[in-house]
Order: sequence, then structure tokens, then C-alpha cells
Amino acid sequence: MLLLLVTQPMEWWQALLLGLVQGITEFLPISSSGHLVLVQQFLPLVSNDPTAALFFDGLLHLGTTLAVGWYFLRVYWLQPTKSRNFGTNRSPSDRTSDTATYMASTPPPNPSARDGPLGQTDYALSWWSWCWLVAWASWPTVVAVVWLDNHIQASFVNVPLVAADFLVLGALLWFTDRLPRGTITLSRLHWYHACLIGFAQALAALFRGLSRSGLTITTALLLGVERLTAVRFSFALALVANSGLAVLGIWHAINADTTAAWLTIDFILKTSLGTGFSALVAYRTIKPLLNLVERAQLRWFSYYLWSSGLLAWGHYIARSG
Repeated sequence: MLLLLVTQPMEWWQALLLGLVQGITEFLPISSSGHLVLVQQFLPLVSNDPTAALFFDGLLHLGTTLAVGWYFLRVYWLQPTKSRNFGTNRSPSDRTSDTATYMASTPPPNPSARDGPLGQTDYALSWWSWCWLVAWASWPTVVAVVWLDNHIQASFVNVPLVAADFLVLGALLWFTDRLPRGTITLSRLHWYHACLIGFAQALAALFRGLSRSGLTITTALLLGVERLTAVRFSFALALVANSGLAVLGIWHAINADTTAAWLTIDFILKTSLGTGFSALVAYRTIKPLLNLVERAQLRWFSYYLWSSGLLAWGHYIARSG
């Protein structure tokens, strides 16, 4: 059931608020699109037309994609010597020291599994290798978007779905947090690992509230991937996934019969403002938020998701009744 609300024109500060929400939540395993749905529908800020919501949210995701792309480019191309520290503030010597401690406490299954210092061999990957793995992880999402785009569009105004998915995602993060630490590092990530992680990303694309980063990270951990590798690979997948969401939003806006009712100059300007602000916030918060996800226990996010899901259910029932 879709939530039908009498909407009002979006204010400038509201566009900035949504850009802030997108920029902060994109890199946390708590579903940025789920948060956008709740904020938009409960205030409300965006038309209850699902095409309008998809268009607006897709462009906000494009903003964070631009931030990720520039950060990725700066770290891996403009400063190639820092590529082994992708997403962290720590130096190569600190990373190698951390790795030595980790390897000492959790030895690999056999001696040949160690390719060399993790700070050099296991985290430094060529552009071709990155593109190969990202391509394998992205095709399930492309297929899901092409076949089920109408379902994805409708999910952008479905508050009960978001609330339920928050509860499910919280349980998944809580369970995954109790798994033994994985040993598969980036240089040992194969195409079938990427493909399975891609199926999790496709599932997140179909259901608002099932965080893309949350599902990809937990799936990687279930496969035995090391935590740091899981976070970094999920981060890289955002480039394709968020770009695809933006394209889907624009495509529906071009082809929908109801577009003329909401796609005004004012709406486009405020959408552009929110997109630019989401890019700025995302770029400024990439490092600290990625470090938080790398180091924090996933159960912390579970508690937040359970609380948010229950509050969303209660608020929705109160307003519907």
C-alpha cells in the first residue's frame, strides 16, 4: 500500500536537508534511500507521485556518486602511492602493522595464502582488476532494474516496506557481526565472490530500506571476505549502482504521463541544490564514515535500524488511522 499525502511545494532548506541526509547515510549500512523515503513522506517534502520521488532521490544519489568518483580518482590516480590506504587516514606503515597483528592472531589456512605485506599486495589493485570485479558485481543489479523498474519506482513512496526492511536489515547486521573474521583480501577476491555480492546489491535495489552497502558488506563477510576488503569493495560498487539509479529516475521522468504536473523549474532548481549539497557532504564525510564502518561493530547499526523501523511503523499507523 502506498502512502498518499497532500504535498506542499518543497522549500530550499528542505532540499538541503535531504541532500544532507543522502550525503551522510550513503556510506553507512543503514540505507540512504530508505531514510530519504521516510523523511520525504513524513514531512512531506516531495510529491507522492513515485516518479517524482524516484527522480529526486536518483539525482541525490548522483551527487554522492560524483563525490565517490572524485575521491576514487584522487586516491587511485592523482595520488597512486596512497592507493593502498583507500578510504583511511592511516599511513602504509600503520596499515602493515595492523595487518601483522591481525595475521598473527588469525593465521591463514595455509602458508601459501600469504602473498606478501597486506599493505602492498593485498590492497593495491590495478584499475583493470577493479573494473573487472565491479562489472561482475554490477550485472545482477542491471538485470533487476531492467526487469523490475516499475517495482523499484513504486518502492520510493512505500513507508511500510521501508520500516519492515529496516527491521530485517538490523537482524542481518546483528547476525553477521558474530561471524568469525574472514581472511579473503582484495587480491584474492574472485569473480564468483563479486557476483554473489552483486546479487545482494540487486536485492537492495528492489527494496527501499535494505541498504546497498549493508547487504553487500554482510554478504561479503558471509563469504569469508576480510572486513576492510568488504567495506572498500562495497564503496566502489556505489559508482555503478547510484549512477544507474539516477539514470532510471531520469528515464521515468521523461516517459511518465504525470511528469508535467511536478517537473517545474522550481522543482528542478531545488533538486539541483539538493544534489550539489549531497555531493559536498558526501565528499567531506567519506573518510570518517568509512573508518567508522570499518572499525565499528555492526550491531551498533542494528540497534539504530530496529529503533528507526519501529518508530516508522508507529508514525505510519498513527497518521493512517
